[in-house]
Amino acid sequence: MKKATIYDVAREAGVSLATVSRVINGSSVVREKTKEKVMKVIDELNFKPNQIARGLATNKTTTIAVIFPQSLFAHVKDMIGGIGDAGRTLDYNITIYTTDDIGNGPMDDVMEKVIRTRADGVILFNNDKITQQIELVKKHSIPAVVIGMQVSDDSLGSVYVDAQKITYDIVNNYLEKGKNDIIFVSPQQNLIRTVDLIEGMKKAYQDHQLPFDEATQVIDTSTHYEESYTQFVEHFRNHKHDLVFASYDKEGVAVVNAAIDNNISVPDDMEVMAMMDTSYSLICRPSLSTIHLPIYDMGALAVRLLTKILNQEELETKEVCVGYTNIYRKSTIQ
Repeated sequence: MKKATIYDVAREAGVSLATVSRVINGSSVVREKTKEKVMKVIDELNFKPNQIARGLATNKTTTIAVIFPQSLFAHVKDMIGGIGDAGRTLDYNITIYTTDDIGNGPMDDVMEKVIRTRADGVILFNNDKITQQIELVKKHSIPAVVIGMQVSDDSLGSVYVDAQKITYDIVNNYLEKGKNDIIFVSPQQNLIRTVDLIEGMKKAYQDHQLPFDEATQVIDTSTHYEESYTQFVEHFRNHKHDLVFASYDKEGVAVVNAAIDNNISVPDDMEVMAMMDTSYSLICRPSLSTIHLPIYDMGALAVRLLTKILNQEELETKEVCVGYTNIYRKSTIQ
């Protein structure tokens, strides 16, 4: 038997789609007699309202758009899983948009698609152009949640990690041991704000009254393993450090392999630590010490926060800080 649709209900009841949707949503603007007629047809047809029908009366599509740079996918795929699962639980459709080279043009094109599909809200990921992206969603009055950056206003929330504390605690621990030759590896399109990670390092050095030279202690690298590996093979021909701390596990693996290929023993001659706790950290030899972030949970929390903003629910805060755990494996001496 063919499943009844909202169109069938509207036709049988002799009313508009909007009227059926208002009845489904419990709107008080529908006359009682009309409501009874619609409800009778709903019962006769055994009609089950879906999200699109419920959205007609409220001008909502129950759709959330997720936008992120394609280069981040390897690092956020578990987060996408959390977003998808939370969306299904809360009866929201999730539409994913990826961008290549983030810039005003490509982002404008994506936003045009988001507006055309009438998405109720947007989830953004911290990246090199996040400020411009936030300005764009504000311009179009689209509620949004940003993952990886602490920010909020009336229609904007965030799910983030205390990046400064991560690097401060790690670097401070090494400085207390007298190990002060520490460098930070920063890939393009960092999910966690690079400026916050660097500030944590700076503060640790300042507290130990030691100089911090950002020009030499922060190394920018590619998000592509082959390119970063080649870069560090060259770097380690003339350099060896107490600790190399990388933003992502993949770059941490590139550092380990490049060091070993330069006859630098890890962790005896040089220690390496990274972030995210992905499969890269486990397949690395030696296994890679890393910062575990609750990636899946961050995605799910972003959806829940955004739906609360969309439904104008009362919130204690629109800035949700998640915890993290230091995972020490064989690339560090602990």
